[in-house]
Amino acid sequence: MSAATPRARLFCFPHAGGGASSFNGWRKLLPAGIELAAIQLPGREDRQAEAPVTEIDDLIAALLPHIEPLTGLPYLFYGHSLGAIVAFDLAREMRRRRLPMPRALIVSGRRAPQLPLSHKAHGLGPDEEFADYLRLMGATPTAILDRPHWRDRLFPTIRADLNISDLYEYADEPPLDCPIHFFAGRDDPLVSGAEWRAWAAQTAAGFALADLPGGHFFAMNEQAVIAGEAVLRLERVPTP
Repeated sequence: MSAATPRARLFCFPHAGGGASSFNGWRKLLPAGIELAAIQLPGREDRQAEAPVTEIDDLIAALLPHIEPLTGLPYLFYGHSLGAIVAFDLAREMRRRRLPMPRALIVSGRRAPQLPLSHKAHGLGPDEEFADYLRLMGATPTAILDRPHWRDRLFPTIRADLNISDLYEYADEPPLDCPIHFFAGRDDPLVSGAEWRAWAAQTAAGFALADLPGGHFFAMNEQAVIAGEAVLRLERVPTP
């Protein structure tokens, strides 16, 4: 927790294969009073012994009972890559249940949910091809990718996560009533400018787009910019 008595919460959803520790550096970026709630999905870190979830509906159903009790304070969702679609679908489910909605949805690293996949489904490829893809993305150390033991341990979770995102089936619903802010990596090989901008169709409350240095993953300086935007939105007094 970033404060003993929080006045707001920032829920963060990690990328495919990532865990809650992806956001460890964010705690020092948030002021006192804003609590960081980094989401830990099954199949990684301290939940390594659990099987990864393979369907988005099952994942949302598993997350909701843990998140709903924490939405009595102003809150915001941030999701990167896989986390973007998880945050989006979770916000939709919150609306269906008439639960308090996030102040905003901040997303990065993923095409808009209504768009079809513009590249192959990497999670379905053979191990060597899959390892090459992960090297290109740059988030998994080569020393791990080259060792069969670590492949056996990590690949099932990363594949399951990627398949949730890559094979996602969009259902048409009205736009969300919360703003969406998309942060784009200028050199992201997976998401194009048109795919960034298409997120605008998913909100009736205002869309913002910012591009940052970097590829599919952001360095700490760029993460600080995203965290800063989250803080601004959480501390802003809502318009009546």
